[in-house]
Amino acid sequence: MAKTKRTPVDFSELGGFRYLHFGSEWIQGGMRINRPYSLALEYQQYMLALLFFRPEPKDILQLGLGAGGLAKYTWKYFPDAHTKVIEISEDVYMASRMWFKMPDDDDHLEVVFEDCKKYLAGAANTADWLLVDIYDAEAWGPVYDDVPFYRLCKKALRDGGISSYNVFGGEDFTKSLDNISKAFDGRVLVMPDVAEGNRIILAKKGPKETYSVELLDQRAAELQASRHLPAKKIWKKLKQENNLKGEFEF
Repeated sequence: MAKTKRTPVDFSELGGFRYLHFGSEWIQGGMRINRPYSLALEYQQYMLALLFFRPEPKDILQLGLGAGGLAKYTWKYFPDAHTKVIEISEDVYMASRMWFKMPDDDDHLEVVFEDCKKYLAGAANTADWLLVDIYDAEAWGPVYDDVPFYRLCKKALRDGGISSYNVFGGEDFTKSLDNISKAFDGRVLVMPDVAEGNRIILAKKGPKETYSVELLDQRAAELQASRHLPAKKIWKKLKQENNLKGEFEF
């Protein structure tokens, strides 16, 4: 096991939600107490917009565990997929187990303790989905947010694979979007701001594909019923933010 980073962790509760903190007031994850496997935070729901383009992943790679919301969701609702989580802090993992109902590792869930950039250096063509949510206690922005890092992310994806990045909105968003766009040759879509100030960027690897808005409207309705996610709302936001009409390439 790689040497892990020590992280001060605690939690708060408000209005039926439990929130993870890294020794500050910044929220690093959350859980609806009476629905622990649903996605409690809007930005996490938006990260799942990649569902519309790759609805049946076999291998899911997640960078950053937080309270385990994304990992728990894919573990429960994608039982045929294998989710691997790269997390640098064993303290964060233990907090997710004690307070946020993170399940044990099993045949389709694995947590690896390592710096995500070091892990990516040795990963190539291994993931259908890549979910990137990497913040430290200061929460000034993603821990890695440059073109070389995003190129490593691209390398980890298989052709046709898709990635989702939680970045800051506001003035910092343009930098993140430019860097991801450079790494992925402009193959990006964006989600609007959420209340917490985050924004989500989707980036896809491989040859461009043509998608029909009408068919994705239908897919969103199907996913809403089968994946316990407000998929119709997410798809509507994605369409509006990127002005998607008729047929489009991504």
